[in-house]
Amino acid sequence: MQSQRIVVDSSSGNALYGYDPVAYFTEHAAIRGKRELGYSWNGVTWLFANRANRAVFQADPEVYAPQYGGHGALAMARGYVSNSNPLVWAIYGDRLFLFYSFTARAAWVEAIDLHIKRSDINWMKLEGTLAR
Repeated sequence: MQSQRIVVDSSSGNALYGYDPVAYFTEHAAIRGKRELGYSWNGVTWLFANRANRAVFQADPEVYAPQYGGHGALAMARGYVSNSNPLVWAIYGDRLFLFYSFTARAAWVEAIDLHIKRSDINWMKLEGTLAR
């Protein structure tokens, strides 16, 4: 089966496994969103912890959405697509990155700029091969 461009929870279909993308920036924490505060963007539903976060996301979703559709950042740097864990994340350069594991995040931190450069290039190649 072809991977999705945006990682979703397989049981709910929600982006970011139901976590609020804005909360990573404002609360510096992974906080679950509420179903009643959902917003559809890029073909999937994003959930938010409060109305203010939803409004901020609606105004500029590209700022708050995780990089590489939420796929693991280290895997992307290495040239392949992987799922991620919404509890393993980093904000660097005002961008949200997700990782499959704490070990992957630790490896990514060893050469952040190089990994981002490689990930950005690989995402341009791989994104078009993924299902919407």
